Amino acid sequence: MLTTQSLSASPSRPGIRRRPQRGNTIVEFAAVALFLTPLLLGTFTLGMNLNQSVRVTQVVRDAGHMYARFVDFTLPSNQDILVRLAIGLRMTRDGGDGVIILSKVTYLSDDDCTGAGVSLADCANRGQYVITNRVVVGNPSLRASDYGTPSNTSLDSSGNTYDIYRDTSVRATNFGSVLTLNSGQFAFVAEGLFRGAGINLTSSGIGNDVYSRAIF
Repeated sequence: MLTTQSLSASPSRPGIRRRPQRGNTIVEFAAVALFLTPLLLGTFTLGMNLNQSVRVTQVVRDAGHMYARFVDFTLPSNQDILVRLAIGLRMTRDGGDGVIILSKVTYLSDDDCTGAGVSLADCANRGQYVITNRVVVGNPSLRASDYGTPSNTSLDSSGNTYDIYRDTSVRATNFGSVLTLNSGQFAFVAEGLFRGAGINLTSSGIGNDVYSRAIF
């Protein structure tokens, strides 16, 4: 006669314990967090600065638009207009977390030199792009212009260049690679840089400053 016998799982052997999993979990979490934390911070900074860049672009464009219509931004009352446009970006007339650099640029041909009574031998800037006017509003220590910086003795109180023909410090460096001008033509350039709104991760290669440029 065949008999059936029910089998039941035998209890685990005494003396054998499961290995604790808590230590492994902590190590795994730390390894993942090591990579995820910079990624999350970078994403946060990128998102905040993307919103910031829209505002900076608009401020710089408005500043350049007014500058091209000969608004004198050496006047405190007109500088206050830019400060109000940049409200929330923490810029003041001569400091804060932002700077706007305004430049009027032209090209000097041989005819421009001789027409001004300057000999070609004495016209050091012939064949060069030069800055005829430069005004800075905000904190000038944040950034220099991409197109050169005239010396302090090269500009009058209105930002106009004393001598565009002989003073080599007023050359608009590399401007010809951005825009080509002919003799008698002028370009009005507005550059702006503002501190970003996100977390400063410069040491990680993630910039936190927002730069914009407009040319009219």
